[in-house]
Amino acid sequence: MIFHLLIHQLEAEGYTDVRVCPIPPDMDLPEHTHDEHTVHIILEGDLTIIDADGTHIYKPGDRVEFPAGTVHKARGGMEHGKMIIGVKK
Repeated sequence: MIFHLLIHQLEAEGYTDVRVCPIPPDMDLPEHTHDEHTVHIILEGDLTIIDADGTHIYKPGDRVEFPAGTVHKARGGMEHGKMIIGVKK
């Protein structure tokens, strides 16, 4: 499956703790930060991110990265989705 290739690609880029995670529908994640640099690649569904750069909707195949300490919040789309998340120290 394609997500296995994406996981191997991220690991080759130095990301660790790479895993597939659900995107619950209509779930708001409050404003937060991550202690490490993170990457999110959307596999299914969509994810809306609100940060200092504005509001962006990410769809399958889109990749978004957050440097450590980036303040952001997120919201899942209307249907269940999936994304890959990886951490880079």
